[in-house]
Amino acid sequence: MKKWIMECHQSRPRLEALQNQIDDFVTSYEEKLEEERKTKEALAAEGGWTVAAYHKGRKKTTDSESGIAVGSVAQAAVENKLDKKKPKEVGLDFYCFKKREAQRNEIMELQGKFEEDKKRLQQLRAARKFRPY
Repeated sequence: MKKWIMECHQSRPRLEALQNQIDDFVTSYEEKLEEERKTKEALAAEGGWTVAAYHKGRKKTTDSESGIAVGSVAQAAVENKLDKKKPKEVGLDFYCFKKREAQRNEIMELQGKFEEDKKRLQQLRAARKFRPY
C-alpha cells in the first residue's frame, strides 16, 4: 500500500512546481496576445487603412453609467421590442374562406344600403322636397 501511495505522490507535481508551470504558461500566453495585438496595430498603421474584421456573435450591451460591456440585454430594450411587436389576434376570421365570406357580406350590405339611399333620393325628387344646395 505504501508503494502505491509513494508512486501517486511522485507522479503528481508538488504545489510550488505546479504553480511555476501555470505562471510560465500564463505569461507566455499573454506575450503571444500582446504580439498579435501589435501586429494588428502595425497593419492598421501601415498605410493609414484599418482592416475590417468580421466578429461572430451578437454585440454586447454596455452599462449606461459605467460604459462597461454587460452580457445581458437591457430591460428597456426588451420592453421596447415587446411594445413594437403586434399581438397575434386569432379571431373569428381564422380561416381564409371565412375572411372572404366576411368581406363579401360587408360588400353586399354596403350595396344594399346604397340601393336604399338611391330609392329614398328618387322619392324625395318625386315629392319635390329634395334640395341639394
